[in-house]
Amino acid sequence: MKILLLGDDGRAHALAWKLINSPRSPEIICAPGNGGTAPFAPSVMLDMTDAAAISRWTFEEQIDLVIPASGAPLHAGLVDEVLSLQVGVWGAARRTAALERSRCMTKEFMLRHGMPTATGRAFTDLAIAERYLATLPLPVMIKTDHPSGGEEIFDDRYAALEGLRRLFAARSLDGGEGVVVEAALHGPRVALSAFTDGRTSVPLLAVRLYDRVDERDRGAQASGVGAHTSNSPFARQLARYLHEKFIIPAVAGLEQDGLPCWGILGVDCIITADGPRATALRCTFREGEAQVVLPRLEDDLLPWVEATIARRLHELPPPAWTITPSVGLGLMARGYPAFFPTGGQVHGLDDIEPGVMVFHSATTHPAATVPYTSRASAGRSGGATALNSMIGGLLGMGGSSQWSGGLRTTGGLVVTVVAQGVSLPSARARALINADRVKFEACTYRADIGERDFG
Repeated sequence: MKILLLGDDGRAHALAWKLINSPRSPEIICAPGNGGTAPFAPSVMLDMTDAAAISRWTFEEQIDLVIPASGAPLHAGLVDEVLSLQVGVWGAARRTAALERSRCMTKEFMLRHGMPTATGRAFTDLAIAERYLATLPLPVMIKTDHPSGGEEIFDDRYAALEGLRRLFAARSLDGGEGVVVEAALHGPRVALSAFTDGRTSVPLLAVRLYDRVDERDRGAQASGVGAHTSNSPFARQLARYLHEKFIIPAVAGLEQDGLPCWGILGVDCIITADGPRATALRCTFREGEAQVVLPRLEDDLLPWVEATIARRLHELPPPAWTITPSVGLGLMARGYPAFFPTGGQVHGLDDIEPGVMVFHSATTHPAATVPYTSRASAGRSGGATALNSMIGGLLGMGGSSQWSGGLRTTGGLVVTVVAQGVSLPSARARALINADRVKFEACTYRADIGERDFG
């Protein structure tokens, strides 16, 4: 089986690692991948925003399955394009993936389908938004339609009005249509993703997400700072609650609204004093989430992917999970996400202990990167598959990497160190010990990740 994996961050690396360790030994091609995927998967350069070109390439190269790790190809209409060529694709249609890009659309969707969320509304008319803002108790949060446009919390009524006008004028970097005005929420951030075939959903693990670069949830907001899972009774109860109150209504709402999705459906929440409240919907894993969830999945991922595409998810037994909690520490260059050094060499991966995973988010390894050889150039060859089978089991494990030399940083969030343990404290301690062994210019991380369960 030939699988095209689209993406270059930690989610792509985690998915590639899980797929390459399938008993079926699939051939993995990464577009473009990163320094972590380079030793075991050939790389090809494709424009993630050109769904038609990706679709043609998959047809010409006889790809069996396309798996987007990030939302960009889905937003470009990949599913709509690829399905017309009878190629399997794991993801959501373009109009469904719009939920990731439009906070206004998501807010209206959640309100329409009875999902617990912050008191608030989406607006495309500034005058109406100003009148609504005047009725909402402080503090209040104002968000642009597209996540790239930002969000702000206001404790002062006049500052909120000025902020509303400023954010409404800016809209978003990608031309959003309006703003969301809602009550500000405070509490831990959690995420739950599920496999879905558009009718059935199978929940994965609840994940505590950390999205501030400084300890105690201070500092700039950024993705991939850290995450952890747990095996506590509360964590299991939380996953059941989020599935029942958010995922199931969302799947039903997608079907009711005619929004197709065959792959991942996720919800981001804040646990408030009144219970979890949804803040976003996703059609992909969150950065950091995939890295701590997939290592705990004992099942082969491929049957789950195939069942979602074939709409046979209900035929599979519940997924099997390890009982060991996982902690992921995002190793960042100081200054992330604003200004940070790149191009420095990464050291210490040979010192990572066996069983600890290192998933790459922003690295390159030119010496290990093998360009994909097209069928037109060299015909069909089993060489890549043989390489996958040979070293796939070593990927991400510590103490055995001959490829660490020449690895360099290309961004602010460089790698995520993921450890499991018999308890959350032991997993955290193991992650901290191994994170200290990885070195690159201006390396930093949050040492408080996993200190508390979901509090």
